[in-house]
Amino acid sequence: MVVLNLHRVRVFHAVARRESYSRAAEDLHISQPAVSKHVLDLEEELGTKLFHRLGRRIVLTEAGRLMADYAERIFVLADEARRALEELQGLERGRLHLGASSTPGNYLLPRALAAFQARYHRLEVSLDIMASHDVVDRVIRQELDLGFVGATFAADLHVQPYMEDELVLILRPGHPLASVRTIPHEALEKETFVLRDVASGTRTVAEAELKTRGITIRHLLELRSVEAIKQAVAEGLGISFISRYAVALEVRHKVLAVAADPRLRFRRPLVMISRKDARISPAALAFAATLQKLT
Repeated sequence: MVVLNLHRVRVFHAVARRESYSRAAEDLHISQPAVSKHVLDLEEELGTKLFHRLGRRIVLTEAGRLMADYAERIFVLADEARRALEELQGLERGRLHLGASSTPGNYLLPRALAAFQARYHRLEVSLDIMASHDVVDRVIRQELDLGFVGATFAADLHVQPYMEDELVLILRPGHPLASVRTIPHEALEKETFVLRDVASGTRTVAEAELKTRGITIRHLLELRSVEAIKQAVAEGLGISFISRYAVALEVRHKVLAVAADPRLRFRRPLVMISRKDARISPAALAFAATLQKLT
């Protein structure tokens, strides 16, 4: 099997294109004897003559014409590859695959995505919204470029906080506890808590914070989405802890109320995660920079 020396092929290609050893030497900024040596070495490598000499002229042999055709295609493809890589580095093309848990995915990242795509409109960007543990798993398996969740810890991950979230207790407007500055534990334990499934990061934080305060959830309604929870609370089916960002619109329009008790507001970091040993793509770095500017 012949293994081609691409430098020799490039020299041959220059000679074939210019039909002259001396002009090829000028183009390549090497000596004419060096050009001749590279062509001879390539002929030996291939086991065939590539040029005929006709007086002072050189003419491609049949093998030379075939080789010149392939050499042209090789270097056209090489130039295309170089340009494609330069465009990728310049974010002119490529893909960015993001994953996020419910709060950042639905209420925080869309603004950053809009700013990012306005600047890098040729990039293909996708955002999958899923449970926090699924985001972590898919980042570790390198199925996502970046993940966005509540605080998480895993040896395989690089974890970077990018903003702080606040979980607030939401109730229907006019609920007797809405305006109480210090809600008794017994009053909370009589309420039905409307929460997402156990895979929810918001639920994990809320349950942990309530436990540290000695409050037990005695009545639970479990729903699958944040929007369903907001609707259920607005209809008086119970109370819930939810991100302030997720209820900003409903609170502004008095569809929902936030409890006045300041002890029932829990802060948590939101973090961007990537696999620790993976190379972060230029597109992912650019999105991270865009997000940091907006938070």
